[in-house]
Amino acid sequence: MDEVKDMGNIIKTEFLKLKRYSVIKAGIIMTVLSPLLSLFYSTANGGQTWTFDYFMQQVMISNCTLFFPIIIALIAGYIITREYTDDTMKNISTIPIPYKQLLSGKLLVLLLLTIIFSLIGCVIALVINIIAGFPGAHFGNLFNMFIRVTGANIGIYISVLPIILLFCCSVNNFLGGVALAFVYGYFGTFEGTLLNYYPIKESMILVDPTCGAEYGYTYHIFPAFITIVLTFLISVIILANKKEDARILTVAKNKRAVRKKGW
Repeated sequence: MDEVKDMGNIIKTEFLKLKRYSVIKAGIIMTVLSPLLSLFYSTANGGQTWTFDYFMQQVMISNCTLFFPIIIALIAGYIITREYTDDTMKNISTIPIPYKQLLSGKLLVLLLLTIIFSLIGCVIALVINIIAGFPGAHFGNLFNMFIRVTGANIGIYISVLPIILLFCCSVNNFLGGVALAFVYGYFGTFEGTLLNYYPIKESMILVDPTCGAEYGYTYHIFPAFITIVLTFLISVIILANKKEDARILTVAKNKRAVRKKGW
């Protein structure tokens, strides 16, 4: 019970911190870009009939491959390494909470943010759809849209989790992790049989197995599910063996050192 209470306190504290993090605003802006990009595609597409369902499929594809991997890696690196850059880790270390538990709490906050960003993205996409006038939107579609977008984003969260744990926990490496997440997501824009085993692609396949039908590819849910489960298990193993790197704290302190004025 104490561990559950501690985890609840960690999550509550992290959400209070989020209010002053500008990276959340950056994440919201990037969330807006996905439906805007899909709207741009609709003006350049010749012969394709754009409906609400097709528009949302394009929003989900661009979000899963181009935007959300960067968003989640960027926010993860920011909230995890903030304890070092703000030099607050030494204060946290005095509290009897293991580093792994603190890190797990931050990852749970990221999962909750994933759901929140999914809701924001759906609302923005709905507004743009109304403005564009794509037909086919009704209550059943709206609920289905939220479930699919949220499911896909949670899949992306799981897919990027190993990158977060390996790179985004370090002040020195987390921007490299963001860049890697971008490349990782970009390869999800391709189509092919082998991509049925590519974690980023699985996130879309699990909620929309027909996502490759436009290009003549048929994907299957079972291998996609197995791939996502294996990716999650790999993340659990990495987290279980994760240790606080003392070198990170040293680097952070050195960066915050003030040069004395004098001769």
